[in-house]
Amino acid sequence: MKIVYCIESICTKGGMERIIIDKMNWLSENTSHEIILMTIWKHHDSNISAFPLNDKIKVVELNIPKGLYLLAIWRFNRTIQKLNPSWCIMFHALGALLSICTTWKGRLLYESHTPLFSMNHQWLYPLMMKKIHTVVCLTKGDTTNFAKAKRVVVIPNFCNIRTDAKTYYNTKNVISMGRECKEKDFPRMKILWKNISEKYPDWQLQIHHNTTDVVKAYTSGSIFIMTSRFEGFGLVLIEAMQCGLPCIAFDCPYGPREIIVDGENGFLIPYDDDALFIEKLTYLMEHPEEREKMGRAAKESVKRFDKQTIMNQWRSLLTEL
Repeated sequence: MKIVYCIESICTKGGMERIIIDKMNWLSENTSHEIILMTIWKHHDSNISAFPLNDKIKVVELNIPKGLYLLAIWRFNRTIQKLNPSWCIMFHALGALLSICTTWKGRLLYESHTPLFSMNHQWLYPLMMKKIHTVVCLTKGDTTNFAKAKRVVVIPNFCNIRTDAKTYYNTKNVISMGRECKEKDFPRMKILWKNISEKYPDWQLQIHHNTTDVVKAYTSGSIFIMTSRFEGFGLVLIEAMQCGLPCIAFDCPYGPREIIVDGENGFLIPYDDDALFIEKLTYLMEHPEEREKMGRAAKESVKRFDKQTIMNQWRSLLTEL
């Protein structure tokens, strides 16, 4: 079976790019499928991918100057007709546009990594839903955005971290991680921390952007926090939990609600309640035994996001027809 992953570009060091590459690598290593990465826009980085690609993966670069959509449609159609895969997996608004405009008659799959309300060119998606064979969402919450699609399946992201590194719950570091972008809302996090830091001068907030050793970053703290406006899933939450950290996050769409069990492996805070966020964070800061109890529960709870379990769901989906 031949499977094409078609994406605008995969040069950015973000969670979405990392998990897509991890999926392609797993399929190329653990199945007999031919995996092809097709990138649309011309890139100027030395490496086509922000993360290592398995040598078995074939790369097809369309090299379209960004913004030349008609040329992208024409070259995509010509290339996908030649490749004629069993599945073509699409992403983002450009994937929606290409899905609508393609003359290829094969099976198209749209993989949703970002809530639809935050996407550009939202008018594309109702049209895409008429053409696409299957939509895969990372969360149950996101499926409501694709109610008119022919078929919607939920397959969450997996945790790709495997570590024996020990978390020291007496460590007075609060950890966060993610790209510096509007949706992560790190400015809000810094304001919340300012309200805490004067009372707890021996504690530090460490925000990691583009770190190369994520395990070292997670295990350098004893609490993980997230203040996102919205998420496609919240990969950093399950990674932090795999490293034994209790997590505190706002109940934003979508993801935290389906990962955090409030009061067991962390705290889920109503989105507008800054005071409660501060209260729960300071509670964990003051109670190391609770940090350890919730951290151990967190590590246990993310077993449902085991890589083999999640990728078996993908293998079943891609081979069932």
